[in-house]
Amino acid sequence: MFKNDKAKKIVWVVSDGVPGHFTQSKGVLFALEHEFELDIHWIELKLKKSFLRRPMAWLLNSTIPAVEKINYFYQGGVLPQQAPDIVIGAGGNTSYAVAWLARAYGAKNIFCGSLRHLNETLFDAILVLEPDMPKPFISLPISAMPISQKTLAVHGEVWHAEHPEIQQRLWTMLIGGEGAGADYKAEDWKQLAREMNSLAKNNNIRWLISTSRRTGAEAEAILKAELNDHYIVDAVWWSEHPRKILHQFLAVSCAVFCGADSMSMMMESISAQRPLIVYYPEKFQPDAKFSNVLKRLESSTLATVVPINELAINDGFQALRLLEYEPSEKLAQLLKERLFS
Repeated sequence: MFKNDKAKKIVWVVSDGVPGHFTQSKGVLFALEHEFELDIHWIELKLKKSFLRRPMAWLLNSTIPAVEKINYFYQGGVLPQQAPDIVIGAGGNTSYAVAWLARAYGAKNIFCGSLRHLNETLFDAILVLEPDMPKPFISLPISAMPISQKTLAVHGEVWHAEHPEIQQRLWTMLIGGEGAGADYKAEDWKQLAREMNSLAKNNNIRWLISTSRRTGAEAEAILKAELNDHYIVDAVWWSEHPRKILHQFLAVSCAVFCGADSMSMMMESISAQRPLIVYYPEKFQPDAKFSNVLKRLESSTLATVVPINELAINDGFQALRLLEYEPSEKLAQLLKERLFS
């Protein structure tokens, strides 16, 4: 009989309900499962008012109040009865709760994101994309994502079983929308469709397409009007019929194109060890932090970043390298050493 020798850990995951933050927390759990048997409890906590950040930071930097007082600042889920061994969270509004709950219960904690006025000594591991950061920060080339070659193989088998007639090479197009400094106009969407048609024709490929919550029905209508249906194998039009099929698409694709406005989809594509082209609209003004991440991805040749109107003429795949390791396994080792060695 198989014997599980992994140590058991009770994990509380503090969630603010933001999809990207949820995915990062899932990525941390995915990594921890390489080393531990996890008993996972999700706790949805919403900060009541944004002005509470400053007083809460001042309070936590000075002392750790009784757990019951967290309800003065947050509204949401009931805390589990079993005390945690690890508390996880992603996104600035969860950072206070992650620090508070972990220190109140004597647990370890892992936070994904930037601190907002909190003392870094309140954390055991802070996962960031900035390079060469000191403890307790852990500098990563890409964000934690719940994906591996093993899980992709399973997703690929499912997709091919449902589409046995498809033999042609496939590329995936991931489409976001307004956000992260990207301001898409009608002409941007028309140009994206034209570039996709040219890419399919010139490279003898067909597309798997997924829009997102931020794309919107108007942009989707423009894309559908401009795209050549012959080049499309499958498309998720999120405003009409959302499907969470990203990992299947990544599993069967030779390459991925992704809007620069979606950090989460970029990170999942790189974690999947697929060549990635990142595109942006004519009006794109990301903040310094976001811009620096894009520059590091490009300088490390993990992605090529180009304007939409250069997609079809760009030969960015040639210079790209794929990750040579499983990101989740590497993160698992780093977290085990940091938290429990």
